[in-house]
Amino acid sequence: MLTYALLGLLAERPRHGYDLKKAFEAMLGGTWQVNIGQIYSTLARLERDGLVVSHKQPQELLPDRKVYALTDQGRQALQTWLAQAQIPPARLKVDFFLKLLLARRSGLADGCALIWQQRQTLMQSIAELTPLLQRPRDDEHRLLAEGLLFHLEADLKWLERCEEAFCVGSKEQGQEARSDRVASSDPPPRPDRHLPTTNY
Repeated sequence: MLTYALLGLLAERPRHGYDLKKAFEAMLGGTWQVNIGQIYSTLARLERDGLVVSHKQPQELLPDRKVYALTDQGRQALQTWLAQAQIPPARLKVDFFLKLLLARRSGLADGCALIWQQRQTLMQSIAELTPLLQRPRDDEHRLLAEGLLFHLEADLKWLERCEEAFCVGSKEQGQEARSDRVASSDPPPRPDRHLPTTNY
């Protein structure tokens, strides 16, 4: 996405690297911070592929800086990308679910703890959207924040289902096992550790 974001910003006017970084972050309301090194490495690839060109701009008392401009080939690539439908991202859920499966199979991590940790991460992300959500309803940054919020809320609901599948059943099994041991007069087992569930 950064590739086409840079092409789009260069379609407005020629820019140097730091100007592109500042414009990109302002466009997304500060929700995506990008490293300047990533900007320059992307620009180098775009220039190599013929999508942008650069020239040196003299500066008083400072080294010359590179200014980048969009080529006709770059403009065509941007138009093609803009016309394509966006495929919904599912990679994050797949990666996290893979962690849950491997935690259960390997025994090297607590799946319930992973769910709790992921929930806290999502809640923190929601909290960080608050300043954008307080902007006027027609503000483009608020629209972006609302879209992110809807996805985060859906992920929280999905984590509830993961908790039901990975934690509730194991908790009930643990309680049954403890009852069996008490009935057979075995010494009381050490209590299971369960992380607190956050209500929201």
